[in-house]
Amino acid sequence: MNANTAFTDEQWNTLVQGVAEAYDDLTLKRGFQYERMGSVQQLSLSEDRRLEAEVKEGDTLCRVELALDLPAGGSCGCKDRKPCRHQAAALMKLARLRGRPVSALANASASGPAARTSRAGGPDAEKGPARDASLEGGSAAAQGGHAESGSPQAARMSARTGADGAGHAEGSRPDFLAAEEADGDGTRKAPGVEQAALLAASGISAWHRRFEEAAASLTGRTRNPKFAELTLSRIFEDLPPFGAGIEALYRLNAHLFVLKTMISSSTGYYAHLAVSDTAAGMEACLAAPLPEPGDPLVRERLDETLGFLRRLMLTEDREQDAFSRGYYRLLTEWAAPESGMPAGEHSDRYESELQYLMDGERELGRSLNRQAWLGANAWSRFCLGQDDRAKALLAEAADKPYFSPKKLPDFLSPAARSGQWERLAGWLETFGPLLERARANLDDYGRMWDETLEHLPDAEPRMWAALSGMLPYASTFYETKLLERERWDEWMDYQLSTGAEPSRFKVTELAPIEKNAPEQLLPFYHQAVERMVEQRSRDGYKAAVKLLKRLEKLYRKMKREERWDFFMESFNARYGRLRALQEELKKGKLML
Repeated sequence: MNANTAFTDEQWNTLVQGVAEAYDDLTLKRGFQYERMGSVQQLSLSEDRRLEAEVKEGDTLCRVELALDLPAGGSCGCKDRKPCRHQAAALMKLARLRGRPVSALANASASGPAARTSRAGGPDAEKGPARDASLEGGSAAAQGGHAESGSPQAARMSARTGADGAGHAEGSRPDFLAAEEADGDGTRKAPGVEQAALLAASGISAWHRRFEEAAASLTGRTRNPKFAELTLSRIFEDLPPFGAGIEALYRLNAHLFVLKTMISSSTGYYAHLAVSDTAAGMEACLAAPLPEPGDPLVRERLDETLGFLRRLMLTEDREQDAFSRGYYRLLTEWAAPESGMPAGEHSDRYESELQYLMDGERELGRSLNRQAWLGANAWSRFCLGQDDRAKALLAEAADKPYFSPKKLPDFLSPAARSGQWERLAGWLETFGPLLERARANLDDYGRMWDETLEHLPDAEPRMWAALSGMLPYASTFYETKLLERERWDEWMDYQLSTGAEPSRFKVTELAPIEKNAPEQLLPFYHQAVERMVEQRSRDGYKAAVKLLKRLEKLYRKMKREERWDFFMESFNARYGRLRALQEELKKGKLML
């Protein structure tokens, strides 16, 4: 981004007015949420004031382009009506980077002209005790000034953060809080570059004290999704102008703070919703790669965050899984990504994790969540290639109450991505009984077996052995696999052994067998007909006649009409006294 391309007050006021005229309030609020979650990437501004950005939404990137002098125009790669939320998010990101109040844009459509003008004056326009009403509702957050990371000014400010970076001023108030400048009337200015450098160097414990101060005004409120939203909004109101890597970690820690607050002090339906929403926000933070991973300060804060989350995971209630999911995502996405990290560093990370887990087991004592510890230990050993030990640990974890594979990372995909098919087959055999005990969904498990057999056909007997061991829970899945692989005789043996009824299957499901192995269906249909007749009811007779008609088609298809005629003669002889059955046979034109 060109650092010389900045807003004058007149240009800023014009932009706010243009946004107010072109964007509706819902679009702006959604754009604010995207900007707050760090979804805006690759932002650039040309000399002719054309803004280009990439906004991440799920697994896709929306490319945004617009002119600041005409915010109603421009383009975006999404299918939304234009102007869209991605364009709004890009404008708000630019405003934050240029030290302008993001809330002026976020609330532009909802506020009157006078209110917009008062907020559009510049970086200091939001001084004073009063906040915009929509910000109190958690819709937007005022954001402070910014100096580009890597600029000479930021480097000088970072150099000032020495041993006193985490010191304290009056009482127990940290220096980085006292360092905020104040106007003559005592109101606080937006945090600046020097404070950001001090805060970045102070460690995440200082961040969490700052979070506590921001959330103090919400004490006593009901713990629900609105409380979580308001808390995050207060925390991000005075977001310091960090570098991209520190900012990503700061946002992640803010979500962890709110998540810990909600889990430790709340119960009930609405609290559960708040926990789910906040956990989703945490995972959204981890969805994008960590910026500036080589920065020593970023690495230091990352290690602290991992240690903090590890402890939360090891002491998590056995019915919860938010911290476990966060721990594995942080470890695999940021701390030790599968790609882009030298193999030696990757192994060192997991060797260190094993040591930390062993230390945690000793330190936490009876407060340790043994199941979580076993899962984390197994994952580290898996990543170090110690598969036998990892499998034993998982088997022990599966014997604990409340075991769920959802609390574990993905043990299968890494082996598939690296083409280790023999290893993957072994892990699929291991996970079969674990999934069966937990009554987990088997769709992904089946796809993994299909992919394995494409590269390792000799492993097919191992798949059947694993699936057989998962019966009866995996019966539907087992039947589907038998049909997919055209094992008609085994499929029929299974149906006969379980007493299944033909009526349980759609005609289209049985059509492949009727086409390729019709003789397999004969005992299936014959036994079902006898059971239906034995019910001695009109409905049973009707169902029996339907099956007899399907049997007739099969015999004729196999060119065994004589056997069919012989069967019907004996059938009528046995049941000739059942008048209702004879009437249904006559309706079905099955009387000889």
